[in-house]
Amino acid sequence: MTTTAFSLSTPLNPAALQRLLPALVVADSVRFPTDAEDLECRSDREATRKHLAAVLDQLGIAWESRALPVMAVDETLPLYQRADAVLTLIAPPSVPLPSDLIAVLAQRNVELRALRRLSPADPRGEGELAVEFYLDDWSRCGDLRADLQNLANRWELDLTLAPSDSKRPRRRLIAFDMDSTLIQCEVIDELARRAGVGDEVAGVTARAMRGELDFRQSFRERMAKLRGLDAREIEAVGNHLPLMPGARALMRTLRAQGHHTAILSGGFDYFAKKLTSQIGVNEVHANHLQIIDEQLTGDVEGEIVDAERKVLLLREIAAREGIALADTVAVGDGANDLPMLATAGLGVAFHAKPRVRESAPCAINHGSLEALLYVLGVPR
Repeated sequence: MTTTAFSLSTPLNPAALQRLLPALVVADSVRFPTDAEDLECRSDREATRKHLAAVLDQLGIAWESRALPVMAVDETLPLYQRADAVLTLIAPPSVPLPSDLIAVLAQRNVELRALRRLSPADPRGEGELAVEFYLDDWSRCGDLRADLQNLANRWELDLTLAPSDSKRPRRRLIAFDMDSTLIQCEVIDELARRAGVGDEVAGVTARAMRGELDFRQSFRERMAKLRGLDAREIEAVGNHLPLMPGARALMRTLRAQGHHTAILSGGFDYFAKKLTSQIGVNEVHANHLQIIDEQLTGDVEGEIVDAERKVLLLREIAAREGIALADTVAVGDGANDLPMLATAGLGVAFHAKPRVRESAPCAINHGSLEALLYVLGVPR
Protein backbone atom coordinates (compact mmCIF):
# COMPACT_ATOMS: atom_id res chain seq x y z
CA MET A 1 0.00 0.00 0.00
CA THR A 2 1.42 3.38 -1.04
CA THR A 3 0.73 6.61 0.83
CA THR A 4 0.99 9.80 -1.20
CA ALA A 5 1.11 13.19 0.51
CA PHE A 6 -0.44 16.08 -1.41
CA SER A 7 0.59 19.59 -0.34
CA LEU A 8 -2.01 22.04 -1.63
CA SER A 9 -1.52 25.70 -2.51
CA THR A 10 -4.80 26.69 -0.90
CA PRO A 11 -7.04 25.21 1.79
CA LEU A 12 -9.94 23.03 0.68
CA ASN A 13 -13.15 24.93 1.32
CA PRO A 14 -16.39 22.89 1.65
CA ALA A 15 -17.33 23.36 -2.01
CA ALA A 16 -13.91 22.18 -3.23
CA LEU A 17 -13.88 19.25 -0.82
CA GLN A 18 -17.33 18.19 -2.02
CA ARG A 19 -16.16 18.20 -5.65
CA LEU A 20 -13.07 16.25 -4.63
CA LEU A 21 -15.03 13.70 -2.60
CA PRO A 22 -15.81 11.19 -5.41
CA ALA A 23 -12.08 10.94 -6.10
CA LEU A 24 -11.22 10.59 -2.42
CA VAL A 25 -13.61 7.72 -1.66
CA VAL A 26 -11.99 5.55 -4.34
CA ALA A 27 -8.81 5.49 -2.23
CA ASP A 28 -8.47 3.05 0.65
CA SER A 29 -8.20 5.91 3.12
CA VAL A 30 -7.49 9.63 3.22
CA ARG A 31 -6.23 11.70 6.16
CA PHE A 32 -6.00 15.42 6.72
CA PRO A 33 -3.13 15.18 9.24
CA THR A 34 -2.30 18.82 9.96
CA ASP A 35 -4.67 21.26 8.30
CA ALA A 36 -6.86 21.69 5.23
CA GLU A 37 -3.81 22.37 3.04
CA ASP A 38 -2.53 18.80 3.26
CA LEU A 39 -3.96 15.39 2.65
CA GLU A 40 -2.54 11.87 2.66
CA CYS A 41 -4.01 9.34 0.26
CA ARG A 42 -3.48 5.60 0.77
CA SER A 43 -4.06 3.44 -2.28
CA ASP A 44 -2.37 0.62 -4.14
CA ARG A 45 -3.71 1.92 -7.47
CA GLU A 46 -1.75 4.52 -9.42
CA ALA A 47 -4.95 5.40 -11.31
CA THR A 48 -6.54 6.56 -8.04
CA ARG A 49 -3.71 8.98 -7.32
CA LYS A 50 -3.74 10.28 -10.90
CA HIS A 51 -7.49 10.83 -10.75
CA LEU A 52 -7.16 12.78 -7.51
CA ALA A 53 -4.44 14.94 -9.06
CA ALA A 54 -6.61 15.56 -12.14
CA VAL A 55 -9.55 16.76 -10.03
CA LEU A 56 -7.25 19.11 -8.11
CA ASP A 57 -6.15 20.53 -11.47
CA GLN A 58 -9.79 21.01 -12.50
CA LEU A 59 -10.39 22.91 -9.28
CA GLY A 60 -7.45 25.19 -10.02
CA ILE A 61 -5.62 24.09 -6.88
CA ALA A 62 -1.86 23.82 -7.32
CA TRP A 63 -0.32 20.83 -5.60
CA GLU A 64 2.88 18.96 -4.99
CA SER A 65 2.98 15.28 -4.15
CA ARG A 66 5.49 12.91 -2.69
CA ALA A 67 5.40 9.26 -1.80
CA LEU A 68 5.81 8.76 1.91
CA PRO A 69 8.10 5.90 2.96
CA VAL A 70 6.51 3.31 5.19
CA MET A 71 8.38 4.54 8.27
CA ALA A 72 7.12 8.10 7.70
CA VAL A 73 3.45 7.13 7.82
CA ASP A 74 2.08 7.39 11.35
CA GLU A 75 0.24 4.11 11.94
CA THR A 76 0.59 4.15 15.73
CA LEU A 77 -3.03 5.20 16.16
CA PRO A 78 -5.95 3.70 14.21
CA LEU A 79 -8.31 6.18 12.60
CA TYR A 80 -11.01 5.76 15.24
CA GLN A 81 -8.58 7.11 17.85
CA ARG A 82 -7.81 10.19 15.76
CA ALA A 83 -11.38 11.48 15.75
CA ASP A 84 -14.35 11.87 18.05
CA ALA A 85 -17.22 10.67 15.85
CA VAL A 86 -17.71 8.45 12.82
CA LEU A 87 -20.27 8.96 10.08
CA THR A 88 -20.84 5.82 8.01
CA LEU A 89 -22.28 6.21 4.53
CA ILE A 90 -23.75 3.13 2.81
CA ALA A 91 -24.98 3.72 -0.73
CA PRO A 92 -26.66 0.99 -2.82
CA PRO A 93 -25.23 0.28 -6.28
CA SER A 94 -25.45 3.21 -8.71
CA VAL A 95 -26.61 5.67 -6.02
CA PRO A 96 -24.28 8.71 -6.20
CA LEU A 97 -22.60 10.45 -3.31
CA PRO A 98 -24.82 13.22 -1.89
CA SER A 99 -23.73 16.47 -3.50
CA ASP A 100 -24.38 18.41 -0.28
CA LEU A 101 -22.83 16.10 2.32
CA ILE A 102 -19.81 18.31 3.07
CA ALA A 103 -22.03 21.41 3.17
CA VAL A 104 -24.22 19.78 5.83
CA LEU A 105 -21.14 19.05 7.96
CA ALA A 106 -19.82 22.58 7.48
CA GLN A 107 -23.14 24.14 8.52
CA ARG A 108 -22.79 22.39 11.87
CA ASN A 109 -19.09 23.33 12.17
CA VAL A 110 -18.11 19.66 12.09
CA GLU A 111 -14.65 19.07 10.64
CA LEU A 112 -13.68 16.08 8.52
CA ARG A 113 -10.45 14.51 9.83
CA ALA A 114 -10.19 11.41 7.67
CA LEU A 115 -12.15 8.90 5.63
CA ARG A 116 -11.86 5.18 5.00
CA ARG A 117 -13.52 3.09 2.32
CA LEU A 118 -15.05 -0.12 3.69
CA SER A 119 -16.56 -1.54 0.51
CA PRO A 120 -14.43 -3.33 -2.09
CA ALA A 121 -12.56 -1.20 -4.61
CA ASP A 122 -14.85 -0.35 -7.51
CA PRO A 123 -13.18 2.10 -9.93
CA ARG A 124 -16.24 2.10 -12.23
CA GLY A 125 -18.49 3.21 -9.37
CA GLU A 126 -21.20 0.65 -10.11
CA GLY A 127 -21.18 -1.33 -6.88
CA GLU A 128 -22.23 -0.69 -3.31
CA LEU A 129 -20.23 2.06 -1.62
CA ALA A 130 -19.50 2.19 2.11
CA VAL A 131 -17.29 4.91 3.58
CA GLU A 132 -16.45 6.00 7.12
CA PHE A 133 -16.01 9.74 7.66
CA TYR A 134 -14.05 10.54 10.81
CA LEU A 135 -15.29 13.77 12.41
CA ASP A 136 -13.69 16.02 14.97
CA ASP A 137 -16.28 16.65 17.69
CA TRP A 138 -19.01 14.28 18.91
CA SER A 139 -20.51 17.03 21.09
CA ARG A 140 -21.49 18.97 17.95
CA CYS A 141 -23.09 15.97 16.27
CA GLY A 142 -26.39 16.03 18.17
CA ASP A 143 -27.96 18.58 15.83
CA LEU A 144 -26.43 16.79 12.87
CA ARG A 145 -28.63 13.68 13.14
CA ALA A 146 -31.79 15.26 11.73
CA ASP A 147 -29.81 16.84 8.90
CA LEU A 148 -28.26 13.49 8.01
CA GLN A 149 -31.62 11.72 8.13
CA ASN A 150 -33.09 14.23 5.69
CA LEU A 151 -30.04 13.80 3.48
CA ALA A 152 -30.32 10.01 3.58
CA ASN A 153 -34.01 10.10 2.70
CA ARG A 154 -33.45 12.43 -0.25
CA TRP A 155 -30.58 10.39 -1.68
CA GLU A 156 -32.03 6.97 -0.73
CA LEU A 157 -28.98 5.75 1.12
CA ASP A 158 -27.98 5.11 4.74
CA LEU A 159 -26.05 7.50 6.99
CA THR A 160 -25.28 6.42 10.54
CA LEU A 161 -23.52 8.45 13.21
CA ALA A 162 -21.75 7.07 16.27
CA PRO A 163 -18.94 7.92 18.71
CA SER A 164 -15.59 6.88 17.30
CA ASP A 165 -15.03 4.44 20.17
CA SER A 166 -17.87 2.33 18.77
CA LYS A 167 -15.44 1.28 16.03
CA ARG A 168 -12.93 -0.11 18.52
CA PRO A 169 -12.45 -3.83 17.78
CA ARG A 170 -13.64 -6.06 20.64
CA ARG A 171 -15.87 -9.05 21.28
CA ARG A 172 -19.52 -8.06 21.24
CA LEU A 173 -22.93 -9.45 22.03
CA ILE A 174 -25.15 -8.86 19.00
CA ALA A 175 -28.86 -9.50 19.58
CA PHE A 176 -31.41 -9.71 16.80
CA ASP A 177 -35.15 -9.61 16.57
CA MET A 178 -36.28 -12.36 14.19
CA ASP A 179 -39.50 -11.52 12.33
CA SER A 180 -38.98 -8.86 9.63
CA THR A 181 -35.35 -8.57 10.75
CA LEU A 182 -33.61 -11.90 10.13
CA ILE A 183 -36.51 -13.20 8.02
CA GLN A 184 -38.78 -11.42 5.55
CA CYS A 185 -42.08 -12.21 7.23
CA GLU A 186 -44.02 -12.25 10.49
CA VAL A 187 -44.41 -15.92 11.38
CA ILE A 188 -47.61 -15.40 13.36
CA ASP A 189 -49.19 -13.92 10.23
CA GLU A 190 -48.10 -16.95 8.19
CA LEU A 191 -49.67 -19.31 10.73
CA ALA A 192 -52.82 -17.19 10.74
CA ARG A 193 -53.16 -17.53 6.97
CA ARG A 194 -53.14 -21.29 7.34
CA ALA A 195 -55.78 -20.95 10.05
CA GLY A 196 -57.98 -18.86 7.74
CA VAL A 197 -57.61 -15.61 9.72
CA GLY A 198 -54.63 -14.12 7.90
CA ASP A 199 -55.90 -10.62 7.14
CA GLU A 200 -57.38 -10.18 10.59
CA VAL A 201 -54.19 -11.15 12.40
CA ALA A 202 -51.85 -9.33 10.00
CA GLY A 203 -53.68 -6.07 10.64
CA VAL A 204 -53.22 -6.43 14.39
CA THR A 205 -49.55 -7.37 13.94
CA ALA A 206 -48.87 -4.28 11.84
CA ARG A 207 -50.47 -2.01 14.43
CA ALA A 208 -48.56 -3.68 17.27
CA MET A 209 -45.24 -3.31 15.44
CA ARG A 210 -45.98 0.37 14.87
CA GLY A 211 -46.52 0.77 18.61
CA GLU A 212 -50.24 1.48 18.34
CA LEU A 213 -51.25 -1.49 20.51
CA ASP A 214 -49.94 -3.06 23.70
CA PHE A 215 -47.73 -5.92 22.53
CA ARG A 216 -48.60 -8.41 25.27
CA GLN A 217 -52.35 -7.93 24.94
CA SER A 218 -52.34 -7.98 21.15
CA PHE A 219 -50.11 -11.07 21.19
CA ARG A 220 -52.63 -13.00 23.31
CA GLU A 221 -55.47 -11.87 21.04
CA ARG A 222 -53.63 -13.07 17.94
CA MET A 223 -52.62 -16.34 19.58
CA ALA A 224 -56.24 -17.08 20.48
CA LYS A 225 -57.14 -17.00 16.79
CA LEU A 226 -54.66 -19.81 16.13
CA ARG A 227 -56.48 -22.18 18.48
CA GLY A 228 -57.12 -25.52 16.79
CA LEU A 229 -54.54 -25.10 14.01
CA ASP A 230 -53.00 -28.44 13.03
CA ALA A 231 -49.48 -28.61 14.45
CA ARG A 232 -48.21 -29.94 11.13
CA GLU A 233 -48.69 -26.45 9.73
CA ILE A 234 -45.85 -25.28 11.97
CA GLU A 235 -43.38 -27.47 10.14
CA ALA A 236 -44.78 -26.39 6.77
CA VAL A 237 -44.21 -22.72 7.60
CA GLY A 238 -40.81 -23.45 9.11
CA ASN A 239 -39.61 -25.15 5.94
CA HIS A 240 -40.11 -21.96 3.93
CA LEU A 241 -38.73 -19.14 6.06
CA PRO A 242 -37.54 -16.40 3.66
CA LEU A 243 -34.16 -15.21 4.92
CA MET A 244 -33.48 -11.48 4.92
CA PRO A 245 -30.86 -10.65 2.25
CA GLY A 246 -27.40 -10.65 3.79
CA ALA A 247 -28.37 -12.68 6.87
CA ARG A 248 -26.24 -15.70 6.08
CA ALA A 249 -23.13 -13.70 5.14
CA LEU A 250 -23.54 -11.43 8.17
CA MET A 251 -23.69 -14.33 10.61
CA ARG A 252 -20.75 -16.05 8.96
CA THR A 253 -18.61 -12.94 9.46
CA LEU A 254 -19.76 -12.32 13.03
CA ARG A 255 -19.04 -15.94 13.90
CA ALA A 256 -15.57 -15.76 12.35
CA GLN A 257 -14.79 -12.66 14.42
CA GLY A 258 -15.81 -14.37 17.65
CA HIS A 259 -18.90 -12.32 18.48
CA HIS A 260 -21.72 -13.84 20.53
CA THR A 261 -25.06 -13.73 18.70
CA ALA A 262 -28.58 -14.17 20.02
CA ILE A 263 -32.14 -14.08 18.75
CA LEU A 264 -34.45 -12.25 21.17
CA SER A 265 -37.85 -12.61 19.57
CA GLY A 266 -41.48 -12.02 20.37
CA GLY A 267 -42.09 -14.78 17.83
CA PHE A 268 -41.70 -18.51 18.36
CA ASP A 269 -38.70 -20.60 19.33
CA TYR A 270 -39.46 -23.43 16.89
CA PHE A 271 -38.77 -21.10 13.97
CA ALA A 272 -35.89 -19.31 15.67
CA LYS A 273 -34.14 -22.64 16.29
CA LYS A 274 -34.75 -23.69 12.72
CA LEU A 275 -33.26 -20.42 11.58
CA THR A 276 -30.28 -20.98 13.84
CA SER A 277 -29.53 -24.27 12.13
CA GLN A 278 -29.41 -22.42 8.80
CA ILE A 279 -27.35 -19.33 9.63
CA GLY A 280 -25.64 -20.16 12.93
CA VAL A 281 -26.73 -18.18 15.99
CA ASN A 282 -25.33 -18.87 19.46
CA GLU A 283 -28.61 -18.82 21.36
CA VAL A 284 -32.35 -18.27 21.01
CA HIS A 285 -34.98 -16.79 23.31
CA ALA A 286 -38.55 -16.73 22.00
CA ASN A 287 -42.07 -17.89 22.84
CA HIS A 288 -42.85 -21.61 22.97
CA LEU A 289 -46.07 -22.66 21.27
CA GLN A 290 -48.32 -24.84 23.41
CA ILE A 291 -49.52 -27.93 21.53
CA ILE A 292 -52.01 -30.50 22.84
CA ASP A 293 -53.33 -33.42 20.78
CA GLU A 294 -51.39 -32.18 17.73
CA GLN A 295 -53.19 -28.84 17.76
CA LEU A 296 -52.25 -25.34 18.84
CA THR A 297 -54.06 -24.36 22.02
CA GLY A 298 -53.90 -20.65 21.25
CA ASP A 299 -51.42 -20.05 24.08
CA VAL A 300 -47.69 -20.20 24.75
CA GLU A 301 -45.80 -21.89 27.55
CA GLY A 302 -43.80 -19.75 29.93
CA GLU A 303 -43.29 -16.02 30.02
CA ILE A 304 -44.10 -13.97 26.93
CA VAL A 305 -41.03 -12.42 25.33
CA ASP A 306 -42.13 -8.79 25.13
CA ALA A 307 -40.15 -5.54 25.08
CA GLU A 308 -39.25 -5.69 28.78
CA ARG A 309 -38.25 -9.34 28.54
CA LYS A 310 -35.91 -8.57 25.63
CA VAL A 311 -34.12 -5.93 27.71
CA LEU A 312 -33.76 -8.33 30.63
CA LEU A 313 -32.39 -11.07 28.37
CA LEU A 314 -29.92 -8.67 26.76
CA ARG A 315 -28.57 -7.72 30.17
CA GLU A 316 -28.46 -11.34 31.41
CA ILE A 317 -26.62 -12.68 28.36
CA ALA A 318 -24.10 -9.83 28.44
CA ALA A 319 -23.38 -10.46 32.12
CA ARG A 320 -23.06 -14.21 31.59
CA GLU A 321 -20.70 -13.77 28.63
CA GLY A 322 -18.61 -11.14 30.41
CA ILE A 323 -19.45 -8.49 27.82
CA ALA A 324 -20.00 -4.90 28.95
CA LEU A 325 -23.41 -3.48 28.09
CA ALA A 326 -21.59 -0.77 26.13
CA ASP A 327 -20.27 -3.54 23.87
CA THR A 328 -23.71 -4.89 22.99
CA VAL A 329 -25.55 -4.32 19.73
CA ALA A 330 -29.30 -4.78 19.24
CA VAL A 331 -31.02 -4.96 15.84
CA GLY A 332 -34.77 -4.82 15.29
CA ASP A 333 -37.64 -3.31 13.34
CA GLY A 334 -40.70 -3.04 15.58
CA ALA A 335 -41.87 -0.83 18.43
CA ASN A 336 -41.38 -3.72 20.86
CA ASP A 337 -37.66 -3.61 19.99
CA LEU A 338 -37.21 0.04 20.99
CA PRO A 339 -36.35 -0.56 24.69
CA MET A 340 -33.77 -3.17 23.64
CA LEU A 341 -32.28 -0.78 21.06
CA ALA A 342 -32.10 1.97 23.68
CA THR A 343 -30.45 -0.32 26.25
CA ALA A 344 -27.74 -1.75 23.99
CA GLY A 345 -24.47 0.06 23.47
CA LEU A 346 -25.54 0.44 19.84
CA GLY A 347 -29.17 0.12 18.78
CA VAL A 348 -29.81 -0.38 15.07
CA ALA A 349 -33.24 -0.05 13.46
CA PHE A 350 -33.31 -2.30 10.40
CA HIS A 351 -35.85 -1.47 7.67
CA ALA A 352 -37.98 -0.46 10.61
CA LYS A 353 -41.36 1.12 11.22
CA PRO A 354 -41.34 4.96 11.12
CA ARG A 355 -41.47 5.41 14.88
CA VAL A 356 -38.55 3.03 15.33
CA ARG A 357 -36.45 4.67 12.60
CA GLU A 358 -36.97 8.07 14.20
CA SER A 359 -36.21 6.91 17.75
CA ALA A 360 -33.35 4.45 17.28
CA PRO A 361 -29.76 5.68 17.64
CA CYS A 362 -28.88 4.19 14.26
CA ALA A 363 -30.93 3.06 11.24
CA ILE A 364 -30.34 0.96 8.13
CA ASN A 365 -33.18 1.70 5.72
CA HIS A 366 -31.77 0.76 2.32
CA GLY A 367 -28.91 -1.72 2.73
CA SER A 368 -29.08 -5.45 3.38
CA LEU A 369 -28.28 -7.02 6.74
CA GLU A 370 -24.64 -7.14 5.67
CA ALA A 371 -24.66 -3.34 6.00
CA LEU A 372 -24.49 -3.92 9.77
CA LEU A 373 -20.86 -4.92 9.25
CA TYR A 374 -20.14 -1.48 7.85
CA VAL A 375 -21.87 0.15 10.82
CA LEU A 376 -19.53 -1.88 13.04
CA GLY A 377 -16.54 -0.73 10.99
CA VAL A 378 -15.86 -4.09 9.35
CA PRO A 379 -14.52 -3.75 5.77
CA ARG A 380 -15.35 -6.18 3.00
